[in-house]
Amino acid sequence: MYKDIEKHILSCLNCWKNEPSRRKPDGHLQSIEPPRGVWERLAMDYVGPAPQSKSGKKYFIVLTDLFSKFVVTKAVYDNTSTTAARFLLYDVFMIYGVPSEIITDNGRHFTSSLYKSLLKLADCCPAKTTPYNPQANGQCERHNATLVPNLVALSNHSRSRWDENLLPTTFNYNATQHASTSYTPFELMFARAPRFIADLASDLIIPTDVQHNHDTMKQFIEHVKIAARHNTLKHQHIAKQRYDRNRDSSSNKFSSKFIGPYIIINKLTDKTYMVQHTTTDHRAQVTVQDLRSIN
Repeated sequence: MYKDIEKHILSCLNCWKNEPSRRKPDGHLQSIEPPRGVWERLAMDYVGPAPQSKSGKKYFIVLTDLFSKFVVTKAVYDNTSTTAARFLLYDVFMIYGVPSEIITDNGRHFTSSLYKSLLKLADCCPAKTTPYNPQANGQCERHNATLVPNLVALSNHSRSRWDENLLPTTFNYNATQHASTSYTPFELMFARAPRFIADLASDLIIPTDVQHNHDTMKQFIEHVKIAARHNTLKHQHIAKQRYDRNRDSSSNKFSSKFIGPYIIINKLTDKTYMVQHTTTDHRAQVTVQDLRSIN
């Protein structure tokens, strides 16, 4: 009788749907291959709503180059697809050029026909993260976690002027050495160290040998690219070891999910699966921490 009761409880679908998970999400960290150069792969996200500024702005956009970690930000009034498209066109493409790929979440502002049409026209590949899994766009999430506290601290005496402090906060981030590359984002982006206002008083150095200077710069850029990528891979390896510690692999054990039941129809990566509902045939792409085995 005990076995029958246990079997009945374990097969209770509502129990599986509603019982909270009290364990670390299963699955080891799936490191993403870093880009091989600047402006190859970018990640973009909206932050907000923030307290409305005096100028009426409630959001800001964060765009991150995943190679150099260079960040471009802009305070905006809303988080619509039109605002995202205008930001890309006028604040990114017409200043820094068009990247090869832009990663975003699945928000409506990044899935609209306007946004898709702009990227298609610019010959830029759109990439999406797994729905409801912000960790998939981890670089933007981490940069947001750094920028927001710094922005709040700088705006401490006047929260309604946070948008005026966004630019200096962003510059400070870009001029600070990044742990994963061992360079500042500014250096990797522009192949030179950033100059601060205090530096403007120094003497201007004019190169006497233009060709020699050009060759030296090419060698420097190539050296920095190799070193930065090596440091990023090393940092990813260390982060993966820390993340995977005391976690099970993604073989047959899953964390909780609150709708279902679904069946797995395809394994996309070690942490991402395509599932299909057993009665409605609805399909969805999910990560392993969003799944729980009921058999």
